[in-house]
Amino acid sequence: MHAAEPVVSITIVAYNSGEQLPDCLSAIRPALRASFAELIVVDNASPDDSATIVARQCPEALLLRSTSNRGFAGGCNLAWAKVRGRYWLLLNPDVVPPPDGIGQLVEWLDRRPEFGAASPQLIGTSGELHATHRRFPSVWRTAVELVSLAPGLRGGPPHDARAAHECEADWIPGAAMLIRREAVERAGLMSEAFFMYGEDVEWCWRIRRAGFRIGVAEAIRFRHAAGGSAIRTWGERQWYERMWAGWYHACRLTRGRLHGRALLVVSTLALAADAFLAPRGSVRQRAAQRDLAIHLRLLRGVGHDAEAAVAGRQQHPPRGDRPARLH
Repeated sequence: MHAAEPVVSITIVAYNSGEQLPDCLSAIRPALRASFAELIVVDNASPDDSATIVARQCPEALLLRSTSNRGFAGGCNLAWAKVRGRYWLLLNPDVVPPPDGIGQLVEWLDRRPEFGAASPQLIGTSGELHATHRRFPSVWRTAVELVSLAPGLRGGPPHDARAAHECEADWIPGAAMLIRREAVERAGLMSEAFFMYGEDVEWCWRIRRAGFRIGVAEAIRFRHAAGGSAIRTWGERQWYERMWAGWYHACRLTRGRLHGRALLVVSTLALAADAFLAPRGSVRQRAAQRDLAIHLRLLRGVGHDAEAAVAGRQQHPPRGDRPARLH
């Protein structure tokens, strides 16, 4: 007799994640024990004891061991064949859901069948709000955001605090993304043209193109210690560089290479202005100087390119369907 199918299949891609995994696993175990959820962990050839921690702390989890680091998209895609739930939750090891947070997120999507994917509101370890409502790459919007005086726009690719609708976004981060099975089947899996960063932008674009909306459940808050594994693996400077490279790669795939290049140039000019005009020694100036150095490397073609220098391969999204441009 087969066990009842879970409502949600949780996938965690682990790489150098041993410090964060225990808290994450402890938070989701009640959902596993209640058979509401199943857990599929992909060990992305991690050099630490991530796989051992999973086997010890969550013996009910299905542990898939990759012989190489496939990146975030590749790791998640490896798990898809094992997904049984009507919802698929991508969960970073550095994310801790609150009690019944996964169930609440499922209920949020159940009440909104027009939404194909949703994220909880992500908060930092001190309770600060993380940017969760995101907008697609745009030359004009990026220029406005990068030169604005609004706080919180530094430290990574630009975003909007809100989209046109309060609970709707153009895209949401893959750190805690709940996707409807039908949305995956219609839009395809994540593109492995990305190694890490940018894949969630391009995937949400295809999910919207398939006829679904993208949402943020603001009342449901998951704690996210962003960048822990990445910083340990690469260091902070390279972490930021890879985030920016993924952002521009997503722009090229969704809006075309010319738009991607224009976006890079406009961002570089805005950051140069910030680096010289912001108060000397301020957090804003230091962030602008760091990001300006990254952008100058990307302009010269020597920074981390998401499809070549990082992934070491060029692929297009599943089904061989290169995305058409956004208008």
